[in-house]
Amino acid sequence: MDFQARLEALTHQLRPWSSLWSRSILQGWPESVAAYPEDWRAYARSLDEVGERRLDQGALVDVPPASLSALLRALEELTALPWHEGLHPLSVTQRQGLSDKKTHELERVLSLLGPRTRFIRQAVDIGGGMGHLARLCARTFGWTFHSIDRDAALQDKGRRWLARTRPSGGDTLCFIQASVEDGLQPRIDPLFSGEDRVSIGLHTCGPLALTQIRKSQGAGIVLNIGCCYDKLEVPRDYPVSGVGSAQPLLFTPHALALTTRGRPWKTDAEFARMKRVYAWRFAFHLLSKRHFPEQGFVRAGDAPQRLYDGPFGVYALDRLARLGLDTGMTDAQLDAFEVSVRAETRELLLCHLLRDRFARALEVVLLLDRAMLLEELGFQVELLQLFDPRLSPRNLALIASRSA
Repeated sequence: MDFQARLEALTHQLRPWSSLWSRSILQGWPESVAAYPEDWRAYARSLDEVGERRLDQGALVDVPPASLSALLRALEELTALPWHEGLHPLSVTQRQGLSDKKTHELERVLSLLGPRTRFIRQAVDIGGGMGHLARLCARTFGWTFHSIDRDAALQDKGRRWLARTRPSGGDTLCFIQASVEDGLQPRIDPLFSGEDRVSIGLHTCGPLALTQIRKSQGAGIVLNIGCCYDKLEVPRDYPVSGVGSAQPLLFTPHALALTTRGRPWKTDAEFARMKRVYAWRFAFHLLSKRHFPEQGFVRAGDAPQRLYDGPFGVYALDRLARLGLDTGMTDAQLDAFEVSVRAETRELLLCHLLRDRFARALEVVLLLDRAMLLEELGFQVELLQLFDPRLSPRNLALIASRSA
């Protein structure tokens, strides 16, 4: 793949809409609605429940505005990445203690690494937890494997698991309690260097992905799957490549948070739950904006699911008490307020559904930038879809090798 051409094309599509995807809808409401073309909003308002569900999946029904249709089609084409199709099936014994999600991920990581193991003798895994990946790689490929994690309790569980399942030939697996950080770390840095080494980061959180890449400049293979992009800091963590630095996009904290929302595969129940959570949060924002304008943006915070399942009045009273605020309204009056603002809260929901269409494209921009950084470091790089997004939404993997 020509990463530079793909990045330039995505940037060309995204830049004109930066006022839409770089800002929070709710915190800027109602002024934020100006970033959304009126014909987009009118189209969204015309949708029934099925149409809303389809929009959340990235599909347009009936006769959408030409500009919206063209933009989504272009973004879909530019975020279409090749799939790694293979898997390395785990036995019943190997699957013991693993969730369906973890089994799914490990079978595909082992399959991805398998054809590339010819010259690999050692491996290091960042955030290895109990060492499931390390154990399976050591036994499958015969590697000497170092699993790094800062959680000693998880590693102790991993050692006990390893002792119970140890094969007759033994294991070449070592647990190291440490935090992987930028800067010199003489104890662990040598583990990342050597053409016979593979450096693995499975769901490396925020800037940890970049730390792994920088420490692995001397490795033979680097496998990185990132997540939690909302924990990145700009400009420290984006852009990181020379090409990306030439024409960077405006990644605000709101835009970084949006990159984590690219999850179109919701069940009907999950979509209905999302709508209810949004409705209560949006109505609470309008309530606090009306009664406490001096407070600015009031964060309702995450509430227990039971509060979203019940009446708005009960939810609002709980949130107000938590924040030390009092409107003087009864729960019945609060319920009536929610009914009175439903047209506005639906408009907020529809803007969110439209804004979410940019999430995957922004995530791919971040990963294209990292892919080009790896190329600048001398690696041959692939950006692949590795996991089923219904099980593991952060499913994009960077695999970089010193040789073909």
